[in-house]
Amino acid sequence: MRGIKQTNTLNKEQALQRLIQVVSKGARHPWYERTTELADLYRKLVTGDGLDNLLRQFVQRESADAFKERVKLTQHVVTTVTKNIMDVFYKVPRSNYQRILEHLGDNSERMTAELEGVMSTFWGVRNLDEYVQTRWLEMNATDPNGFVVVEFKPFDNQRERAKPYPYEVTSHEAVDYKYENNVLQYLTVKTSFSLPINQKKDKVGDNYALYLQNETLNLQEIDPATVTTSLIENQFVPTENGQYLLSNKRVYFLTESIPHNAGRVPAKPVGYLRDAWTNGQTFVSPYDSAVPLLLKSVKVNSELDITMSQQVFPHRLQYMPVCKADGCHKGRLAEGGICGSCKGTGHDSITSAMDIIYFTMPRDAADIIDLEKILVFKGPPIEVVQFQKDYVTDLTAGCKAVVFNSESFSKMQISGTATGELLDRDNVQDTLYSCAKGFADTWGFYVWMTADFADLSKGLNAKLVFSKDFQLKNMSELISDLEAAKRSEVGPAVIQHISNDIARLMYSEDPQQYNEWWVKESFNPFSGMSADMIALALSDPAVPQKYKTRYLMLGVIFSELENEFENFYKLATSEKERLIDEKVMSYMNETKPVAPAITLPINTPANAN
Repeated sequence: MRGIKQTNTLNKEQALQRLIQVVSKGARHPWYERTTELADLYRKLVTGDGLDNLLRQFVQRESADAFKERVKLTQHVVTTVTKNIMDVFYKVPRSNYQRILEHLGDNSERMTAELEGVMSTFWGVRNLDEYVQTRWLEMNATDPNGFVVVEFKPFDNQRERAKPYPYEVTSHEAVDYKYENNVLQYLTVKTSFSLPINQKKDKVGDNYALYLQNETLNLQEIDPATVTTSLIENQFVPTENGQYLLSNKRVYFLTESIPHNAGRVPAKPVGYLRDAWTNGQTFVSPYDSAVPLLLKSVKVNSELDITMSQQVFPHRLQYMPVCKADGCHKGRLAEGGICGSCKGTGHDSITSAMDIIYFTMPRDAADIIDLEKILVFKGPPIEVVQFQKDYVTDLTAGCKAVVFNSESFSKMQISGTATGELLDRDNVQDTLYSCAKGFADTWGFYVWMTADFADLSKGLNAKLVFSKDFQLKNMSELISDLEAAKRSEVGPAVIQHISNDIARLMYSEDPQQYNEWWVKESFNPFSGMSADMIALALSDPAVPQKYKTRYLMLGVIFSELENEFENFYKLATSEKERLIDEKVMSYMNETKPVAPAITLPINTPANAN
């Protein structure tokens, strides 16, 4: 969607004063702690890096050593669950949306081709569309409060166009920004770089990039030894080479890039799902509603792993023979030492050579020992293990259910009725539609910024159009819907809508072909009508002849216009309509009405005279 250019309410002097606060006092935007905490948590849940830190020791029942052992034995499943959830959102870029990218006016076809060329290298060897289809979703999973800045390197504007590219800013790096009426006023990004000077023990310097609505400022730490000008603490001091800033005994140099004059900050936050905790001022991941269940599953799954590893297999319980070492009495020696044979246990070890233990048969039957009471194998109650297993399974299914308000992705179903299944499916599509709107807004922002920087925004029309019902149907389902609509005679509007969905799916890999189909269909006067309705309209004298001619000659008219005008489909709608009407009138003038047939009486012997 086209970003609205705003008058810069924050002038350069105000921006620089705010930058001094960020550098000298560590000023941050109001939600910095919240956004960075979420980023750290989401990264653990998605990548597994640092996931063990989410485990907690149950002090009353678990020693420190036992906890360390549990951590080592735990195989986390939350990364698999989050991947399964996010995989569903990849249906959005694969859906049959309409991609509109065209220029209107003079040289429109050339400008569109050039813009497509600039966009083709937006993400290295991949194009802008691929960046939004993949990287944008990945960042939503791990850091929705990060930003993507559209930048471009220096270029010769006399011979070439700018080649914009995405610069990803994490929520940790986006230290300060401000919105007014939902419009970004500025963004300050803090990064680090190698600065090997004697005054710095860590050999790391700070860099601050300040993105404004028409220009970008860069404040980089430098070696104080290179500055000969007298500096004042926390004030910019101008020199013939630029401006210096002294703050907390560190020296910075300010540089200004050539103004881009885009009229807006060339940055957009990654997220699309607003965070209620910050009253919608920041964003959360698409699976955020499942985070409490994911955290709970970390603990439960860990306990199941330790149960399966150490307790599920049967334990051997048996009486052991007394240690036969000289002087051993219950593991202790007469002088107080520990028996070296039994190591203080008081009984002999049973090795593999003693798998069979022999007992002398007593003479008296009453002295016979019940062998079941000497050796027995015991396992934990299976109900406990089954409960833990079911609990982990329920939590996993619950994560998907709360994200999509649906149980379509588990073995459970909310209802066995057709109505219940339709409701379940609609809930999933409602969730994905929110993502689709964010997807379309992000794509539009990147395209418009790219066009602005490449000087190709004049006459541009760029947007993605998703159906509000967001039906994720395949070709066979859509054809069945079309046939059912025609049988039930629901009306041309519904039939045209389904036909449009079929065309989007057919030409999903070729937007130009879809655009041509849509133009032809928009000028079809009987679009969406059944064959019987069209036949009736053609024979009805009340229907104007120009509509009948347009329908019958539509294919020929478009073929001729395509040959006569190379960029016919790029023309304004009013111009296309004018050319089509001229063709229709030409065919109507060439066609002469056929005189009605005259029926003559047939001569018979009775009336021959």
